[in-house]
Amino acid sequence: MERLEQPQKTDAERIADIAARLIADLDQEPPIPLEIVASYRDIPKIELVEMPQAGSLTPSANSLVMQLRASDSPRRRRFTGFHEVGHTFQPGYREQRLFRCSNPTIVSRPANDPETLADVAAVELLLPRTYFEPMALASEFSIESIVALADEFEASPQATSYRFASFWPESTLVLVLEPGFRKEEKGDSEATAKLRVVSAWPHPYGAWPFIPKNKSAIEDGALARALNGEVIKESAGLEELGMESTGGLELTARLFRYGRGLERRERVLALYRRPGKSNG
Repeated sequence: MERLEQPQKTDAERIADIAARLIADLDQEPPIPLEIVASYRDIPKIELVEMPQAGSLTPSANSLVMQLRASDSPRRRRFTGFHEVGHTFQPGYREQRLFRCSNPTIVSRPANDPETLADVAAVELLLPRTYFEPMALASEFSIESIVALADEFEASPQATSYRFASFWPESTLVLVLEPGFRKEEKGDSEATAKLRVVSAWPHPYGAWPFIPKNKSAIEDGALARALNGEVIKESAGLEELGMESTGGLELTARLFRYGRGLERRERVLALYRRPGKSNG
């Protein structure tokens, strides 16, 4: 129906429209309640279970059942839950059980892939444009702004940083880094973990250079200081990742800790901007 009524739009744009109408119909404000949105989309039951996948959506006799991984943090479960709701915006969701994998960014997917579109829906429901965009534009470019917005919308700092960067008017790059090893170093008891790039956004990079996964940061740079607990907001380039001089950048970064017990991890979230250069 959406494709017939709005042939000029992409599937992602149509999904965003559906999400916006749903929030308006329910008259909800952030943080958007997952349970109410799910119930409205004929998902009256949300179960927390131990499972390898982050979430699933299963057709039952009269409705749908959502399962979320119990070991995930509440904010990660919220994103996964809205992702599963997003499948109900697409055809065929009542025909088979659908899963969201643990790390969906490992494999690049086309823009019209059902999982990609479900992620679009998750972002639009978790961080709805009507509320998020004006709040982001009224904020300063800082990691503190990201944390404040994440708390306001009950979202993860990482998801919030991507959404923040998509609305920020200047050219912006988001990096996620974690201590880790090169492939050949794994299992080597004498190898030392280095702070390495896990992901970079946006894709495609456009005005930004390509930054390979596993690219390591120098030991005495701003990113390393963030790993040691310092909240960073200063002029800094990509040279500390071994890239060519990029000059004139501003960096804001901070350490975040995730998981529990043996699964506990340290992660640096870093945002760069080119002051005065348009994001478009």
